[in-house]
This record gives sequence, structure tokens and C-alpha cells, in this order.
Amino acid sequence: MPCFYLLMGPDEELDLAHAELTALTGCISSGRVAIGAAAADVSRSAYIRLSADQLAVGANWPELRRAIAQLDLHCNRYRIEVFRPGPKAAVSTTGLQKSIADLISGHPDLDDPRVKFALIVTQNSWRFGIIISRSTQRWRHHRKRPHYYSHGLPPQIARALVNLVAAPGDSLLDPCCGSGTVVAEALADGIRAWGVEIYPSLASQAAANLRSLGLPANIMVGDARTIRGNFDAAVLDFPYGHSGPVDEGLYRDVLINLRDQVDRMALVFGRDQRPLLEELGLVVTQQASVPKGQLTRHIYVVSTKKEQQPVR
Repeated sequence: MPCFYLLMGPDEELDLAHAELTALTGCISSGRVAIGAAAADVSRSAYIRLSADQLAVGANWPELRRAIAQLDLHCNRYRIEVFRPGPKAAVSTTGLQKSIADLISGHPDLDDPRVKFALIVTQNSWRFGIIISRSTQRWRHHRKRPHYYSHGLPPQIARALVNLVAAPGDSLLDPCCGSGTVVAEALADGIRAWGVEIYPSLASQAAANLRSLGLPANIMVGDARTIRGNFDAAVLDFPYGHSGPVDEGLYRDVLINLRDQVDRMALVFGRDQRPLLEELGLVVTQQASVPKGQLTRHIYVVSTKKEQQPVR
């Protein structure tokens, strides 16, 4: 059965949302709605709001209504949820829900539904289906922590970066962990994660952040250029150079050290670094950019010579 996915998040992060969608579902999209062959579990997603089995589709509301009527639906304890990632339709949300309910034999239950239907309204299509999975948005609960720093990754972006390269049960390293946001998102998702930070004060703050979230303080003081170990994945948010010049030799040294120890990596830079990655033999499997004010985060998913395919 065909399925559809609905993406959420600000427009400037949609490029990253598309990358996460591909990593978790294999689907490719340029908008906020994606179509796939079978609905995947999106509970750990940062940007995929829901997945649904598609029951009916139309180019407009009358066409969709006719398609739903032909289904001859029978259902008890259901709820209809309406999402509008595109321009507002002339019909109100309540009007849409009532009109569809009139086509379903059975009784709704708005408080404790057994079945949840989704109606997705965009400029060019109207889609109706049964919700199979939705994001738990667990990252929202990780915003409250004692320590931050100005250019640290927001939890939603950190969660997406983790999803680009790792799945529950994998091992993950953040060798420049800062305040520990990536490690927190990975640990909360059932990934065996560790963070390394060269500055003891930051490492202490990262450990405190993890403990405040009820997570193990898997933080060590160390240098990303000399770390040794073997990991399924790594997420590296490199210094952007806003508070001072960045020695780009650092990028090279860290990547050379890690490329034989990690299968796949999500890398974040303050400017385009694809020539460096290609020079080091790192295969770019996905790429995204996230602009915010004067900063644009350039994100690359790379595989080392140990693994040449993106994670699914």
C-alpha cells in the first residue's frame, strides 16, 4: 500500500529534514510531503511528523471526497487529524473533519481513538490515510538543561544528525562533544554513545547536562586527534571560527585519525569542505545545509573505506 510522510520544522532546516527522511525511509522529497511504498517507523525522527498508509488521494477537496466515499469505510473509535503544510484551504478544519466523518460508518472517539486518520492538504494534492507512526519528539524534552554555549547544536538538529548515521544498538562517538547535545540524543534513542571534549570545563558541563536528563555521563576529556577505538558511527560538529580563527589543519588531523576507526560520520562545518573530504578518501553519501543568521551549517554524511553506503 502506498504511504505518505509529513515533514515538520522551519523552512531553513528543510534540507536537513529531507536528508533524514532519506536515511530513515529511503524516500526522496523536495517538499513537506513525501510518498513511499510502505510506511516506516518514524518514532525517533527529528523532522518526520508522521507516516501513514494512503487510502485516498485527490487534486482537490471534491475529488478526494469522492475517492473516500468509494472506500465504504467502517470504523469505530477513530479520530481525523488535519494537517496543512501548504496554503489554507477554503474549507475549515472542522468542516473537513465533519464531512469525512459523514463518509465513515461507525463512531468517532476524539479522546481515546483506536484508529487515527490523517488528512494532508497541500497546494497540489489532498491525501487521506491511516497514521501508522509518528515522531515522539523526545528531543523537545532535552532543551531544559543547565549548560549551553552560543553555537552549540540545537537538540532537533542533533537528533537528525544522529539519525543520519546510527540506529538503536549502534555505537556512536562525538569527539568534539561540547555541551553533550549529540550524546544526549543518541543515548535517549538506545544508541551506545560517548563524548570526548578537549576542554575539561566543557566536558564537566556536558556530563552535568547528561545527568540532568537522567542519562549516563559518558563524557571523557581527550583530544579528537588522538582518540583510539572502533565505532559504528560518529557525529562531529567542528568549530566554526566565530570566536577566533580555526586551524583547518585540525579538520584534517581529526578526520585522518577517525577514518579507520568509524564506519560512517555526520560532519558539520561552517563552510564548504567537500574538497577536503574527497582528498581524504571520504565518500559523501548525503549533503545538506542549514542557514541561520550569519551562520550556515554545511552537513555531510560520509562513509569511510570500511563502509561505502549510507545507513538506512
